[in-house]
Amino acid sequence: MRLLSRKTKEEFELTTFNDEDDLPPYAILSHTWNDGQEVLYDELVTGVGKKKIGYTKIRFCGERAVQDGLRYFWIDTCCIDKRDHIELNAAINSMFRWYQRADRCYVYLSDVQVPAEVNDIQNFRSTWEAAFRRSRWFTRGWTLQELLAPGTVEFFSKDGRILGSKISLEQEIHDITQIPIDALRNHNVCDFDYDERMRWVEKRKTTLKEDRAYCLLGIFGIFLPLIYGEGEDHAFHRLRKEIAGEVGLLGGPKVARIPIMPVSSLLPFSRNQSFVGRDSHLRTLEQWLYQSHTHRRMSVYGLGGCGKTALALEFAYRVLAKNSGYLVFWVPAISRESFELAYHEIGRFLHIPGITDDNADVKQLLKNGLSSGSCGDWLIIVDNADDTSVLFKSLDNESRSSRLIDYLPRSDRGSILFTTRGRKTAERLTQSNILELEDMSKAKAEAKQLMAMQISNRGLLDDDNAIDDLLQLLTYLPLAIMQTAAFINQNNISVSEYVSHLRDADTEAELFSKHFENPNRYGEMESTIAKTWYISFNQILKQDQLAADYLSFMACIDRINIPLSLLPAGDSMLQRIEAIGTLTGYAFITERRQGLQQSQGEKFFDVHRLVHMASIWWLKEHNSLASWIEQTFSRLENLLPYGGHEARDVWVNYLSHAIYLADPQNSLSETARASLLDRIGRCQSTLGQYSTAEITQRQALLLKEKVLEKEHPGTLFSMANLALTYRRQGRWKEAEELGIEYGQSGVDVFKSGALKGGGKASARGIKDEKAGNGGRAPSYVEQYGLSGGNVLRKRQMRKRNFSNARCYSSAGKKSRLKSSRYRLVEG
Repeated sequence: MRLLSRKTKEEFELTTFNDEDDLPPYAILSHTWNDGQEVLYDELVTGVGKKKIGYTKIRFCGERAVQDGLRYFWIDTCCIDKRDHIELNAAINSMFRWYQRADRCYVYLSDVQVPAEVNDIQNFRSTWEAAFRRSRWFTRGWTLQELLAPGTVEFFSKDGRILGSKISLEQEIHDITQIPIDALRNHNVCDFDYDERMRWVEKRKTTLKEDRAYCLLGIFGIFLPLIYGEGEDHAFHRLRKEIAGEVGLLGGPKVARIPIMPVSSLLPFSRNQSFVGRDSHLRTLEQWLYQSHTHRRMSVYGLGGCGKTALALEFAYRVLAKNSGYLVFWVPAISRESFELAYHEIGRFLHIPGITDDNADVKQLLKNGLSSGSCGDWLIIVDNADDTSVLFKSLDNESRSSRLIDYLPRSDRGSILFTTRGRKTAERLTQSNILELEDMSKAKAEAKQLMAMQISNRGLLDDDNAIDDLLQLLTYLPLAIMQTAAFINQNNISVSEYVSHLRDADTEAELFSKHFENPNRYGEMESTIAKTWYISFNQILKQDQLAADYLSFMACIDRINIPLSLLPAGDSMLQRIEAIGTLTGYAFITERRQGLQQSQGEKFFDVHRLVHMASIWWLKEHNSLASWIEQTFSRLENLLPYGGHEARDVWVNYLSHAIYLADPQNSLSETARASLLDRIGRCQSTLGQYSTAEITQRQALLLKEKVLEKEHPGTLFSMANLALTYRRQGRWKEAEELGIEYGQSGVDVFKSGALKGGGKASARGIKDEKAGNGGRAPSYVEQYGLSGGNVLRKRQMRKRNFSNARCYSSAGKKSRLKSSRYRLVEG
């Protein structure tokens, strides 16, 4: 691919790039040809084409690219040597992809002019809109792919004045071309069937008849040798045959999806079709990514709701679109659990040796794999790195080298992009290499575009003054705009009516907003969002009780990666679908992309950070938080087992939510917290996370001692769990000392893997331990553990062999513990 660059305002040079995966950022021109007036390849090289009208287009494109921070640009007339049939054949088959990978596409309309005296083009559209609708550009065959393929398309008049973008003019373009809005919004064209795509070219013309078929190659994602002179009918016959053969439907009229660009299954969300603006930020990120062949790190920071994740996601998809060999990974830093889960999924995706082994050090294996350079070029996006303790806190409370931040790979072939709310965190992550993302107040036209794309009833957008007022009240935050639009769509109320709700001093929204005026948390900006959510909360509560219940339940668990199966069941599957639809419609939750962890068909959802916090406050305000925490505990108690490998792929998705609920900051009772910590610790032990399990089990044991007393069976059960974790790590002395400590408290304890009881449990426990099968020990505790007043007296506690221990009843008489009598009673 040859690209143009400016030497001076009048001089240009061509540079050839042999590897498409190593192309620099570039702009691309779309235009209609004037016979005999276009500058061809050989004319540009020899410098004889400067007097042609077409040279004006080259100047325009070069100047515009410089304004947009782009060094290179591409124009079909002079970047392809059409005398070389092989080159022409390859270029036409690659052209859709070239337009798709361009940073910007400039549409030069030579038949549209704006009067010189018109300064405000948008407010005086009548001076050029009629000519725009009649433009020859909309009738040509090749301009179809030039409209659909690029992510950003901007329209310019003959004198180089910008008229608008594909987004701001989408309704007009739809009226002119009859192409669906979804296709204009860069929806995958392969989602539209054969007949639909064929209709897009019906009224378009090409200079050469065969080109009416050839201009559709990229639209259908196929490749075809060019045979000029074969005629239009024969060209279409070959096109249809190739399409049918591509999908294995020889003779079938319909076409299934044909993927054109690679999309990583490890990105958590689909591409946001409503993404607008942020052009300067995207250019900065692209320049940062491609500027050198060294390891690079950058942080994007800004207040919640300003679109950091949306920006990172759009950047990820652009990288994938322009670099087919790039690997893009997404790591949420919401918590240690979310970080490690993402690492495990990436490791499996890359088939890192040893990644699936029991007790594998997943973090170190992935770090080594990506640092080695053997995986090729990669980009890791560490999203929501807001809590510094997640990345910087030592994992074992001893060695600094065991922090999560130290497990991020370093390679000259890799880059890492962080998103975070605070500047200090950004500077700590990447020093001065940071990028601030603000609200859209400096790009009000883009904020209007976002609102227009979200509101389904165009008639509600007629009041420009009301829209301006609303955007100002929403502080131009994308999240607030989307939520507001969802409410307006669902209730079909006018923008001015919605504004009156926000300004009504008598509503409780004012009270709700005050909660977010804490300068240590969110500040004034979040207060405005809170007003928007307050109205939506009330509406959801009225229209969909199960949706309100789901939101309340989600307030009590971790806000990321929520499995659908964890939510309380409704009366019917249809009711659950409607409830999820209500919450996604308000943009309160977002469904994650299907990945490796969804192998069983499970769906996962994320709740926006501020929505999650607002939901907690909402429950507190209505004195419902304690009740919902109790309901959430009951649900987790039913679903989360005491570890074990059975259904491990299912319960591992519940673990982070149980950890969140068991946090002391939540108002869970101490008895319930201790019970939940027992389950969490056993699960962590099953996963080989012994250090973490030890901390969890110590917390459970301390709580049990406090609320149940030291000799209570429930306390001994927690002690047994901790002792078992010691023994699994080979810490026999500590396990024995723990048993002695509790044996000297005035009550006997059991032995085996975790100080099991006598008789059958004792013998089997020792046998398993000697055979190295310590993992079976917990089942014996549960089957032959303490029951009622039965306790075990200490015998030969100074030795590790407890085979002589005997079981006694509270009356001091020997008794055999039977599995039918066992039941662990808490509280």
